[in-house]
Amino acid sequence: MYELNQIVGETMNILNSRLYSILETVSFFFLLNILWFIMCLPIITIFPATAAMFGVVRQWVMKKDSAVFMPFFRFFKENFKQSFLLGIIVFAFSYIFYIDFMLINNLGNIMQNLLLASLFLIAIIGTLTFTYIFPMMVHFKLTLWSAVKNSFFFSIKYFPTTLLSVIFVGLMFVVLLYVPVAFLMIFSFMAYVVFFICYSRFRKEGELAEKHQLAQEQGNHT
Repeated sequence: MYELNQIVGETMNILNSRLYSILETVSFFFLLNILWFIMCLPIITIFPATAAMFGVVRQWVMKKDSAVFMPFFRFFKENFKQSFLLGIIVFAFSYIFYIDFMLINNLGNIMQNLLLASLFLIAIIGTLTFTYIFPMMVHFKLTLWSAVKNSFFFSIKYFPTTLLSVIFVGLMFVVLLYVPVAFLMIFSFMAYVVFFICYSRFRKEGELAEKHQLAQEQGNHT
């Protein structure tokens, strides 16, 4: 009987520990999601707030820190200028894209199909590039142009991974459409998964660079 009670007690401790861990993780995603939403309310801070959110989940993925508030505001400040400029560019580009679409849509001839196809291609390239832009921005110390350029190259080089991220985000918005309460933590969860996917490609690229450097050094010694 003593051994049975001991086994039951240990099992309950394990279950309680796992339950606590799950609840703690859920609370972190919830807090980050709400903090991100609040910081997005001025509208013009959407991009800096998103960069800060990716900075926080980067810490989680790399197991450097599990905090939310202090890291968020630190990353918000560190990435404000770059992400704010990115936001201006994206909003300006989106406005021009919309105007072009409306103008082309009224042409009504064969040129319309060609121009619409061109706009569609630009939209695809922009979407693929955007997949990496925030993970790239918070993980590397790059200029905005370098971040955009490298995001584009990564999106093409690792196209299956890029497509996986795009599909995942699309599915999450479908979930949000049918389960509105998911709004409470779905955006921070999306950021975490997208960064996790992108981080795997960053690590692979780093390993390839190390192998290339090692091969060059061995070649110089021979």
